[in-house]
Amino acid sequence: MKEKKKHPRNVSGIVSSVPGRMRIKLHPECRRPAFMDNLKEKLETRDGMHRIRINHTNGSLTVHYDPGRLDKDRVLGFLEDLDVVAREISPALGGDTPEGADETGTQMSFLQAIEDLNLRIWRTTGIRLNLKTALPLAFAFAGLWSIRKQGLASMQIPGWILLWLAFDMFVKLHPRGS
Repeated sequence: MKEKKKHPRNVSGIVSSVPGRMRIKLHPECRRPAFMDNLKEKLETRDGMHRIRINHTNGSLTVHYDPGRLDKDRVLGFLEDLDVVAREISPALGGDTPEGADETGTQMSFLQAIEDLNLRIWRTTGIRLNLKTALPLAFAFAGLWSIRKQGLASMQIPGWILLWLAFDMFVKLHPRGS
């Protein structure tokens, strides 16, 4: 009896994700038209999936789903069942969209990027770090160190500018209501 050859797990990247919609850039080995059409067909049979769009040219899969019935992890689980492992990627590190924009032009905000980086640091190192506080503190310490060593006026970056940057960064990273 011939054993059925299982397709290897294909690691793909999540280019954008908001509740109800996820866009995934498939690994080049997954971009075969037959594989993509089969993927679309099987995802459309799942409850809570509204619309599945595939783009054979750029190898992307856009999944529209009901966020009241499904969440991102559940959709990723459906993909894993179909041998597609989707991971978060940064568009600047290999995505095809400029400056964090998805195909609709939606930008990932700087605050979301900081939160994402906090989560990645925690997952990788196990260290909980709040960059929204750590970054301004780093600038404040650099400013105080510069003032102590060189005084308020310097031929390099004056310490008071670093202090102002620290204050400005803190205010922008902690908007009202967050």
